Amino acid sequence: MRAPSITALVCTRNRGSLPAETVRTIMTGNHQNFELRVIDQSRDNVSEESLAEWMSDPRFHYTRSTTEGLSRARNIGFAQAQAEIVAMTDDDCRVPEDWLHRMESVFSSTTPVDVILGNVIAAAHDSSRGFISSYRRKSSFIASSVRDKPKVEGIGACMGIRTKVWSALGGFDPMLGAGSKFNACDDADFVIRALLAGYRVGEFPEVHVEHHGFRTWADGRDLIRGYMFGIGGMLAKHLRCGHWGVLHVARALARRWMFGRPVVDFGFTPARSLRLGGFVRGFLAGLAAPVDYRSGLFDPGELLRNRSDPIGRSSTGLP
Repeated sequence: MRAPSITALVCTRNRGSLPAETVRTIMTGNHQNFELRVIDQSRDNVSEESLAEWMSDPRFHYTRSTTEGLSRARNIGFAQAQAEIVAMTDDDCRVPEDWLHRMESVFSSTTPVDVILGNVIAAAHDSSRGFISSYRRKSSFIASSVRDKPKVEGIGACMGIRTKVWSALGGFDPMLGAGSKFNACDDADFVIRALLAGYRVGEFPEVHVEHHGFRTWADGRDLIRGYMFGIGGMLAKHLRCGHWGVLHVARALARRWMFGRPVVDFGFTPARSLRLGGFVRGFLAGLAAPVDYRSGLFDPGELLRNRSDPIGRSSTGLP
């Protein structure tokens, strides 16, 4: 078999059969030379069983991990990836059939880019009962410094990264992202570290996924609180590392807090007190958490311990 030109990555934990539809949309796409890696941190076998139809497909690779946290799962997936480009989406998203083609096409364009962020479009839902978070921009933009970070605010549900960039930056911070101490902001942190290291980050609306992660209005407060807690912790870490360029990020955040709304659309404008409270708690926690000033990671030893992840079962996708 020839090496895949692109790796698709889906991470999941205790989501039942939900990832099966995400996997189906990737596996039935029109790309002819890809691999799909699923990293499953679930405590039960439901997700694994829902993916049974793909286990014998040579393009499909399933890994069961005993670790916890989205960043840890993503780091496992990147470490296993056979392609030079990894395209990530979440386990509650659906991708169009040409998603991998579009991602690969942007990476191979004449304008060099190292990290790609795409649009995350909310699926049809009953807006009287709740919301689906989304992110959309109308035109492309390429950031070349951390000053540009407020202009690239896409999220990890539609994100592509060159594996050499992931390796050079030491991966995703294991203390950030869903299931971690700071619960969010692993994607924004990676973008900031990439820009600080001189890599180029682009947003391209032609690359997009459809998000099906419906939440009730009651869930919204907890989501916003956790999101802002992660932002606060992440910014505190970078300031402690002397990355003063993130003050541009903080200034844009403050401007939105005073005069606007978050760039991610939650279907409503969260209360200022809710956003500020979550941010302040996260910032204080970020000031207290251990940091490696050279790598710019929280507790980097945690990442190294999980590089040799204890795996319960792994399927290569080969018969």
